[in-house]
Amino acid sequence: MRYKDPSRIQRIVEIIEYWKLKEGREPTIEDIANDARMSRSRVHAYLKEMNEKGIISYSRRHFDTSKTEMISDSVNTAPVVGSVKCGDPRLEEAEISEYVRLPASIFGNREMYILKASGDSMDDAGISDGDYVVVENAFCPEKNDIVVATDEEGANTLKRFTGINGKGQAELAYENQSRYPGEKILLDRARIQGIARFVIKKL
Repeated sequence: MRYKDPSRIQRIVEIIEYWKLKEGREPTIEDIANDARMSRSRVHAYLKEMNEKGIISYSRRHFDTSKTEMISDSVNTAPVVGSVKCGDPRLEEAEISEYVRLPASIFGNREMYILKASGDSMDDAGISDGDYVVVENAFCPEKNDIVVATDEEGANTLKRFTGINGKGQAELAYENQSRYPGEKILLDRARIQGIARFVIKKL
């Protein structure tokens, strides 16, 4: 079999990696042909030879390079649903702005959603204004879990759940002792909308 153009081989590898790493899906033959400015039949010939030489793995329209073979196929899709105040409960719209893919190897296989934090009352817990909080759809927190809680008027807040007091009220604590020393929110009929599990933030 005659030797193929090395520059075209490298270009096909780059195209496969772009589609799988950046677009999150397998490229089609047509995608590769268009991006490489080659005919479909010529792309087929290149793919066959590249597979035989071990440059890529190609089977039934599934492509892999040495780099894409390291990608885990196990991901969860989580909606980004607006913001939550790190302070007194405020009304917020829970409109879905986008969906993002969370690798199961890091975030697990739990059902989750993402909220943008607003305010400074959770700074001591490592949650700052503008951070994205990954929240599990779980409604039975343990003491000291950070939760998204909604009061009887439908307002929500992000706070640390410190338990139920003697009056049957849910206690939600601020986590910024320099600014809000010892402050808590007491809710008679709190509804837990989720438990914070991860924070995504800029460094």
